Amino acid sequence: MLVLEKALAGGMLLSVPRIENYPGFPGGISGMELGQKMAHQAREAGAEIKELEEATGLDLKGVEKSVKTASGSEYKAKAIIIATGWSPLKLNVPGEEELVGRGVSYCAVCDGPLFRGKKVAVVGGEEQAVASALYMADIASEVTLITPGRRLHAPEALVERLAEKGVRVITRAKVERLVGHELLERVVLKSFDTGELVELQVQGLFVQVGIKPNSELARAAGVEVDGRGFIVVDEKQRTNIPGVFAAGDVTNKSPKQVCTAVAQGAVAALEAANYIRGAPAA
Repeated sequence: MLVLEKALAGGMLLSVPRIENYPGFPGGISGMELGQKMAHQAREAGAEIKELEEATGLDLKGVEKSVKTASGSEYKAKAIIIATGWSPLKLNVPGEEELVGRGVSYCAVCDGPLFRGKKVAVVGGEEQAVASALYMADIASEVTLITPGRRLHAPEALVERLAEKGVRVITRAKVERLVGHELLERVVLKSFDTGELVELQVQGLFVQVGIKPNSELARAAGVEVDGRGFIVVDEKQRTNIPGVFAAGDVTNKSPKQVCTAVAQGAVAALEAANYIRGAPAA
């Protein structure tokens, strides 16, 4: 088995600060550590993992499939499993693009240490945003979590820890614009309830407002996606193209959790093996 990885083995899992509900780790485990353990186990089982080998093109016609990469290489196989995951959504507000890497980040684990002892904010209302705020509470001098809803959509245990860690939560607010010259200086918020504009002085902003599936290559190669861009699969993780399977967050299945992605990966691998055994010779 060959695994092609755009970055490092583990993908977006490496950016998750803390996973509280993965079986076998009752006290929780960081995404980085879990991803490394998974990669190590896969290699021990005989899988070859090529890191920094980004897929740039798929040819899924015929018995033999082909994957082209940014390095100029081409790999062929009778069965392919697409597990390209997702990418973070942006706020799309004034000042965001100019301040990316200058205070604006989409990964607390990656960039959090750069803001040690500084004031930061996290924007988002889901579990990832809460986990990032908790992670930054141990690094930054002050953390504010901004959410557009009246409540946070995350496990109660995580939400309760926000108060324990001293994280300030602002509800029913959205980011209007980001202000800064060379670096981020402040975030301008608008209250949904009053319409009032409020300025928050911060040196860092971690954007955690949602995801989009990395399904562009698959879609271009003829793989069916739903209205949101997620790859459509059946109960055996099969796509509309024979010999092509998909698993994890790029699929139309929910919930988007590590445990469900692992389960889908197991099903996809078994079905791919069955497909290869019954596939005609190239």
